[in-house]
Amino acid sequence: MKKLTTLLSLFLLIGSFSGKAQIFWVENFESGSTAGALITSYGGWTLSVTGTEGADPNVFYVSCAENGHTAGGCGTACATGATVTGASLHIGANPSSITGGDNGATYDAGGLCGIIACPQTDRRAESPTINCTGKINITLAFNYIENGQGTSDDASVYYSGDGGTTWSLLVNTPKTTLCSGQGLWAHYSIALPVSANNNPNVKIGFRWVNNDDGVGTDPSFAVDSVNLSTPSTTTGVNASFTKSATTICEDSCITFTSTSTGTIDSIRWIVPGASISTSTTSPFTTCFPASGSSSIALLVYGGLSFDSAMATITVNPAPHPVITATGHTLTVSGTYTTYQWTKNDTAIVGATNNTYTYTGTGSFQVIVDSGGCKGASNAIVHTLGVVEIASTDNRYAVAQSGNDAFTLYASQILNANLDVRVYDATGRLLLQDNWTGGSDRKQFHAPGLTSGIYIIRVGNTDGSTVLKWLKQ
Repeated sequence: MKKLTTLLSLFLLIGSFSGKAQIFWVENFESGSTAGALITSYGGWTLSVTGTEGADPNVFYVSCAENGHTAGGCGTACATGATVTGASLHIGANPSSITGGDNGATYDAGGLCGIIACPQTDRRAESPTINCTGKINITLAFNYIENGQGTSDDASVYYSGDGGTTWSLLVNTPKTTLCSGQGLWAHYSIALPVSANNNPNVKIGFRWVNNDDGVGTDPSFAVDSVNLSTPSTTTGVNASFTKSATTICEDSCITFTSTSTGTIDSIRWIVPGASISTSTTSPFTTCFPASGSSSIALLVYGGLSFDSAMATITVNPAPHPVITATGHTLTVSGTYTTYQWTKNDTAIVGATNNTYTYTGTGSFQVIVDSGGCKGASNAIVHTLGVVEIASTDNRYAVAQSGNDAFTLYASQILNANLDVRVYDATGRLLLQDNWTGGSDRKQFHAPGLTSGIYIIRVGNTDGSTVLKWLKQ
């Protein structure tokens, strides 16, 4: 319902770009609808009610019932022309209103609640999440028309830097000039807060309020050609870096060094699949715990300049061989390129086959090669003519190391502390001690134990395993 009271002629305050800009996100609201398409049906946009509303609030539509225009175009509906840019996002009347739904940027200003309709409105149309990673000094720009009634029937623009959890007012846009159509389209631009820099969780929102007092002037609000941009960087920083390797094995590390040029304020490394504790320094070293392919990015910032460089790292899987004992013969499961058996961590000369028959006391392992990546097996411990039983999952083994001591061996360096407990055959606890992470073996003293079979439990809150120890 169009309620004309006073024709307002307000000159538009227009923000402008300084120099050229590089646009990286655009929303043109091309829904294909001639009328009636709701914002919630379009391109990931959502709607939030941000205050008190009546039973028949004004509605955000996306259609050509209100054409978008470039600055200086006079409003039209589903037309073509030199300034027409297609459909727009706009505020129209509720279908229950006397004016009946989407008639472009013409709204129900109210005044007849309880008789016809109650169009009090306070709602915000919210964009999908916008990824601004690698972008700084970001500018929001759009074309729009707006009228209404001061701040009572009014449009404003909001910003969220956390994916829509919290919102802040960006600008209460000025009313635009009237013309023979719905209004004279204008251009507006404004810098986003610094929290948008390099932020993957940015959202933009357009809010409309109407106080249902029956006073207001069309057009309501329409917006089109929304975009985000950064300043052009024809000169400035240039990103580049070197790396100590391109192809590695899992659990191996690479050192990256920035060779970027220009006046650099800061840098940032992005390494998916790897843990980075110093992502803003150069050089830095990071390790890759899993096999696969990873794209490494270096982001370089300097003044209004930004540049990036990328490289791909291939991480090959490392072998994890398992050995089993049959008598005194140890056998590797699986086929590998090379084999090297070790005794007490020292290579055994000539022991380079997939089997090895041992004599004497020691901790035996095999190191294998597969595709250039090496890996060590579980340990088998032989002492006093007896091969001690390894843990149920082959992670640990036990060997007697004196009349009153035994040594626990792990198949790899421990990365967590373990609790070690020794029980006799009746289940009575005889010894409790700690095995601190950072080593692959530890000796424990157990004075007074007689010869016989003992049970050793090794574990922590993440799980445990059990070994059998035959004390001589």
